[in-house]
Amino acid sequence: MQPQPTDVTRFGKDRFTGLFTMWLAQTRDRATNVSYDTWMDLRYMESPQASVALRQGTIVFDLIHGVVYEVRSRDRVRRIFRVQLDGEFPYVSFRDPANAIDYPWITFPNVFTQAEIMTLRRVY
Repeated sequence: MQPQPTDVTRFGKDRFTGLFTMWLAQTRDRATNVSYDTWMDLRYMESPQASVALRQGTIVFDLIHGVVYEVRSRDRVRRIFRVQLDGEFPYVSFRDPANAIDYPWITFPNVFTQAEIMTLRRVY
């Protein structure tokens, strides 16, 4: 039996700062001396691949840690992003492949519309 998808609107407020709080603790304890975004990038590359089933409104979808996805906006503009998971909580970092830029990590909930989620596809 597969677990029920997690509704992205039901994440508690503490989930939105989970990894930031972990980074702060590691910084305080001198376990790391890198910036938050560098720490998140390292975590993205080193963490084992995991997946989560999510629900946003009536749309159910899966995200996999370490995978790059794209969605299309209403005007068909591609939004490319990479995913990293903290348990079942997703973080995304948008990517500008034309300029080889990865933008800072943000929390997933409320970033995409249901219409955009319907266009979700794995890039690599």
